[in-house]
Amino acid sequence: MLEAICELWPMLLADVAYCPAGAVSALAGFTVHVRETLGDTPELRMALEQLEHSLGVDYMRLPGRPRLPLPSPQAEETLAATLGTFVLQAFSAAALNPTLPVLCEKTPSNALYFSRLCRILPEARIVVMVRDPVAVALSHTQRDWGPTDPLDAATYTAAYFRRWRSMAIEDGRCLVVHHEDLVAEPARVFSLVLDHLRLRRVDTLLQYACEQLRPSLDRRRELLSSQLEAVCSRLRGELHAFGYDNWPWRG
Repeated sequence: MLEAICELWPMLLADVAYCPAGAVSALAGFTVHVRETLGDTPELRMALEQLEHSLGVDYMRLPGRPRLPLPSPQAEETLAATLGTFVLQAFSAAALNPTLPVLCEKTPSNALYFSRLCRILPEARIVVMVRDPVAVALSHTQRDWGPTDPLDAATYTAAYFRRWRSMAIEDGRCLVVHHEDLVAEPARVFSLVLDHLRLRRVDTLLQYACEQLRPSLDRRRELLSSQLEAVCSRLRGELHAFGYDNWPWRG
């Protein structure tokens, strides 16, 4: 849902690009997406109603069409606060136990909206989990939605990792965790994550988490040496940026 929030953001800003028709369509689509994703519950409907009120929504009707929500153009700081409040209300509405103090959302594409999310949720703590880009590229060849050619998969992966490189990784709210470190030293790395998130360490939780970890498949041996060299070459910048250029090759 955070991705949808960030996509909605520019459509509501009070700048030269504001278009009433675009704002109407964006908010109506966002409302449908939220209900389909989090469930059409009374609590969520209330959160959406409060969002519309905060956005100054006035309903318009076109001939032969249902009423559509027309939000007022929003200043950036006002919009950030409004969307941040809605995120907390929506997740609380969807939570199995809303009294618990921590809300968590895990979507890799959130990396594309890092700066915007930091404005909407300034108190959020972010964990970026990275894995050897070569291993990631080769895993994409096994997915229904991914490229089947290793070189095409490397190009696809490089584009995604470049977005992560453009994030303000040095921001104190962001912790970068290497998948390989997590597998090799789960107790130590999980403890770092809990500390970063300002959560209490619980021995039973740490033990359970450590028991669930399994190393990911390494598909390098399935490639010819020339193919592997070409894949690594295409990912050279990402390997270096995330500290994998001297990483020990497994298998």
